[in-house]
Amino acid sequence: MTIISKEKVKDMYYANLMYEYHRVTEKIRLFEKKYGMPFDRFEKDLKGSEKEDIEKWDDYMEWNGYKKVLQRLIKEKKELEIGDYKVR
Repeated sequence: MTIISKEKVKDMYYANLMYEYHRVTEKIRLFEKKYGMPFDRFEKDLKGSEKEDIEKWDDYMEWNGYKKVLQRLIKEKKELEIGDYKVR
């Protein structure tokens, strides 16, 4: 039987969390580079446009999803750092 300490589990989870954090921030950065603006401005421009652009709407949905994932990852990272977690 292998025994893994709570600290080791935390470290492994944190490493995976940071991998996901960097992967998601890179995706967001690529969208910002592609459109030359942050998400909020892109969203405002897209929703205010009279011309419908399917590619932009697809990118909007994906970009918005990455923003939500990033918010969750930031929250989890903070909770780990202050010790606000449980191992089951």
